[in-house]
Amino acid sequence: MSTRPPRGAELEGIVDAALTQAFQPPRLPDDFRTRLRAALARERHGAATEDVYARLQHEQAAALRELEANYLRMRRRTLLTLLGLAFAAGVLATVALPWIMAHWGPAALLVLPALGAIVGLGLAVHALGWWRLRDLQL
Repeated sequence: MSTRPPRGAELEGIVDAALTQAFQPPRLPDDFRTRLRAALARERHGAATEDVYARLQHEQAAALRELEANYLRMRRRTLLTLLGLAFAAGVLATVALPWIMAHWGPAALLVLPALGAIVGLGLAVHALGWWRLRDLQL
């Protein structure tokens, strides 16, 4: 008589029975269920924290894109302002130079840059004072 070797579910049942006889399951602490529930609650809270973190990262990326767009807009506006001022200074020099030459004579070529430097320094001092006042009011 031939006996066939156990297979599949029959083999798993035999192995499970042998392991159950050989090993006793460990004794669980009395507060195991409480600690398990607390760990599951912490895990759910961690998932909520990850959602908040992802949302905050998305908001930060949007704010950064807006900041970069505003920076480019400011650079473009500054460039256009400088071009406009340069054009206005050229027109003013063309109009005012004959008048200054008539009043100051040959020294007019020194007076015009000196006046420009004085006006520039005045604007710089005014701007520094404005920045300091603005910083103090924050």
